[in-house]
Amino acid sequence: MVWLSSLVLIAGAIAFVTVKLGTNDPTPSTSGSLLPETVPDDIGLETTPPPKVSEVPRAARAAAGQFILAAAGREDLPKAWRLTHPELKAECACSYREWLTGNIPVQPIQATGLGDVAFFVEELKPRRVVLQVLVKAKPGSEFEDQTFHIGLKAVGQKPAWLVDLWSPIAPIPIPLNPTG
Repeated sequence: MVWLSSLVLIAGAIAFVTVKLGTNDPTPSTSGSLLPETVPDDIGLETTPPPKVSEVPRAARAAAGQFILAAAGREDLPKAWRLTHPELKAECACSYREWLTGNIPVQPIQATGLGDVAFFVEELKPRRVVLQVLVKAKPGSEFEDQTFHIGLKAVGQKPAWLVDLWSPIAPIPIPLNPTG
């Protein structure tokens, strides 16, 4: 009776797992896992690779680099004003004269300790680009590596690329032992 009960329990468990996984194969997986061995193609996962930086219009990349030095580096605030989209200027709610004081909605970076800058494409549309920017410090400087989002919009027929977003990306610290 014990053996028969055990067999019925095992058969029930196999039937349950088979129904939950949506397969008609009553044999258990040989991998020891209860998950399917392959992922179905029809579950909606995006398989296209992300755009490359080289696909971003050259003028947009140039505007992003100039903005980083002019606005975030505070090296040329009049130029930063010209590179800034009206939407970002509206966030400031400041006049041109107030903008020149450097009190602007653009988190500053230490341009003196600036090393390499790397861009990664997050969004690429015909008239909109959002990049993730890694600003690396020069070796030995007190400046720390920082990551930002920079968004650009094309304005006009012969598009001028203007920055409408400059936002720091703060890493979320993960505790080593979250329970205590």
